[in-house]
Amino acid sequence: MRTRTALIYLTLFLVLAGYFYYFEVVGRRARIEQEEAARHLFQVDKAQITDLQLDRGRATPIYLTKNGHWQIVEPINTRGDEFTVASLLTTLESLKIEREVEAAAQDLQPYGLDQPMLHLSFLAAGSRHQLRIGAKAVVGNQYYASSDQENRVVLIAGAQQQSLDKSLSDLRSKAFFTVNSDEVERIELDRGKNKLILTQAENKLWRAPAAVEVKIKTSKVERFLGLLFRLRAKRFLDNEEGNLALLGLDPAKIRLKISTQEKTETLLIGNTKKDEGAYAKGGELPGVTMVEENLLAELPQTLSDLEDRTLLVFDLDQVQALALVLAGEAARLERNEDTWNWLGDENRKDPENWRVNSLLWNLQKLEYLPGDFPRAQSSAENKVLELVLYSENDEKLGTFSLLEVPSGKTERGVLGLSKGSETARAYWLSGESLRELHENAKKLLSPGA
Repeated sequence: MRTRTALIYLTLFLVLAGYFYYFEVVGRRARIEQEEAARHLFQVDKAQITDLQLDRGRATPIYLTKNGHWQIVEPINTRGDEFTVASLLTTLESLKIEREVEAAAQDLQPYGLDQPMLHLSFLAAGSRHQLRIGAKAVVGNQYYASSDQENRVVLIAGAQQQSLDKSLSDLRSKAFFTVNSDEVERIELDRGKNKLILTQAENKLWRAPAAVEVKIKTSKVERFLGLLFRLRAKRFLDNEEGNLALLGLDPAKIRLKISTQEKTETLLIGNTKKDEGAYAKGGELPGVTMVEENLLAELPQTLSDLEDRTLLVFDLDQVQALALVLAGEAARLERNEDTWNWLGDENRKDPENWRVNSLLWNLQKLEYLPGDFPRAQSSAENKVLELVLYSENDEKLGTFSLLEVPSGKTERGVLGLSKGSETARAYWLSGESLRELHENAKKLLSPGA
């Protein structure tokens, strides 16, 4: 009897608990979600918005349409800035009502909605929607607004108003080049007397048709391309089309041209203006613009700037052992799967992998300076630093020898290199790279020094 009574009570308890959970927990969560959704001014999916019009009071209305990408069609025809437009659409999708002021206002003038500072119209999933933003509220950082129901006045947050109030300059794309950088097969850089042409072979290696004997470093070309695709218009000068000669754009000081199999895009660079940048025209942007002058200074001047002058080409995984002689102190590191261990020195703490890799990366990126070569180094035993890399079976990959660390003001220094078992050869390297190499070797041998 007692067992039956206990089962009845247990059943009642479970029913009540289920009721409480469903109606108080799940139901409350659903009510909160419904209330939150009701606060949204528009029930739209930003991915379904296909055209957009902004009327900013006295400014010329801006009309954009989406066809694969956002395109401004009025008042000019140019690509839209994808990031800026996407941010605006996100704000529209998530736009929330802070408070309803009037459900059916008879007079919109007190709220600045009779002549709104911003009138936004957009098409989403075939339906046209309207947003009007009027005056700023007297208290708090909020603005009066109305949507499809024109006479319903609400307040929206000032931060959302700022995200929506975009000028033509804000919405215009600032990128000069629109092709995919991975598809570029030809680059031309014309400085008048100095013209540089690069083409990409089927093996993805770059070459200069005018100097096929020069080995081009792929990473330098990629950096060059990266620089071109980072170029942005910092200011638009739409009324300067008739002054191209005065601006140094006809003929241009610099002519940049990149080509894929499908299209070619050209950018002209002209005179510079103090504290404002350089004049530019072309690419996919209409009119004349200004670009950052400091970025242009990083463009290669000659083919030598793209030449591969790497001292020793090797993969990190090839290196199985590393011998160091630093200021007369000798040591040897050997790779043991994923770790490095000092050989024959139990008192020395094994190095962290990143320290060894840092030194190896340092060696990988070493490049000799263009021009003449220094005299061959003597076989002096008092080397400041010697580094020997070994592959499997203790086969030498290369031996680096430094007789003297350049002082802080010295622009270049000499480094000896013997590739494999070849005779050593001396090279000029930048003083900075040699000081960095010496410092990394010191930190590897004595981390706490």
